[in-house]
Amino acid sequence: MWIYISALGCQLGYFALLSLQPYPQPVVINVIGVLLNVLAIMFHRKGYMNTALLLLVVPVSAKAAWWEHQFGAEGGFEYFHIVAIFFVCIASLSRIQRLLFSGVLLLFYIGAQYLTSPVYIVSYEFMSLASVVNLVISVTFIAVVAVQIGWEAEQREKRYRRDLRHDQLTGALSRFALLEEGPRLLSRGGLGVLMIDVDHFKAINDTQGHAIGDEVLIELTQRLRHHLRGSDQLCRQGGEEFVALCPTEDREGLQHAAERLLLSINSRAFTLSNGQLLRVTISIGVAQGGPAACAESLLPDLLQRADQAMYRAKREGRNRVVTVWDTPDHGAASLDQIEPSDHDHSPDHGHSHDSLAMPGMPPLDTPGDGSGAAASAPSRSDVSHHDDVQTADEVYQWKR
Repeated sequence: MWIYISALGCQLGYFALLSLQPYPQPVVINVIGVLLNVLAIMFHRKGYMNTALLLLVVPVSAKAAWWEHQFGAEGGFEYFHIVAIFFVCIASLSRIQRLLFSGVLLLFYIGAQYLTSPVYIVSYEFMSLASVVNLVISVTFIAVVAVQIGWEAEQREKRYRRDLRHDQLTGALSRFALLEEGPRLLSRGGLGVLMIDVDHFKAINDTQGHAIGDEVLIELTQRLRHHLRGSDQLCRQGGEEFVALCPTEDREGLQHAAERLLLSINSRAFTLSNGQLLRVTISIGVAQGGPAACAESLLPDLLQRADQAMYRAKREGRNRVVTVWDTPDHGAASLDQIEPSDHDHSPDHGHSHDSLAMPGMPPLDTPGDGSGAAASAPSRSDVSHHDDVQTADEVYQWKR
């Protein structure tokens, strides 16, 4: 829109130049150009972009050709043909349309050059001033548009990269960003990988609908982010599977952090948009490694180990943390080497909420009387005995 407004301002300002010559016809032609410019602005506001652009550039080129014919070739009016062709070339037209309209504008220019026979006799000072003014206007327009195109391209690239690095639904980092951030963090120091998967998520989608499933993923992401440190990165691996990258070499603290995330999800029901309460649980596999000089090759190994630990947690009953601590120097991890954490869905594992954290983690929000006293994770029997709370396990059993 600013291009059309700037062109309108230039055409209005052009009346000052035309006032230096005695003939009324050029002024009338400029009035017609102003009216067509206003019409182009109206079409642009209604969304007819190509029509608006053609209403702007074609009259400008035709007017320049007419002025060349009336005043002669020394006034620099031919610069406007270049401006018009430039605008046609950057317009969102098809290749054939660009060639067609550029050819028409080129014919205007060629015709004006061969048919130039001054009709109006004006002073040399007017022609010299017109040449300078036309040159300044043309160069300024092309330069400003070129800068604007470059800035818009840069903003689009930033937008595309931001969209590429973030999951559109949850706002967590994407798998692409995971493969970028993981090696970077590994090259700086030790890195813990938490593979997080929602239990019975397919049953939630099948019985509650995909919109409810999306709500669960969004709420899950918010809770996980709230209980991760500022230096940790949460990524959506795909579907209902998430990966938390936690820079640390403290394996005990990493295990406690995983248990803390588990408790943040299963300790409080999810409130759905349909008014129902749904108790959701997750299974977490934990691996740790680094620092490593060849971080790109270590990250896939850590992800695989954490994935194996997570599936071990699934087989052992879900709603628990399973860790694997062997490093690449000791060979790949077998399932027998994967050890379940003491924390699962039923027993009290003996940790207070404040102890389930690494340095820098926010305090854990837990339901209770508001006094801040620690409480253990609810058992599955405790969860399912509430009439108004439905568990994902119950959804799964009902579906079967």
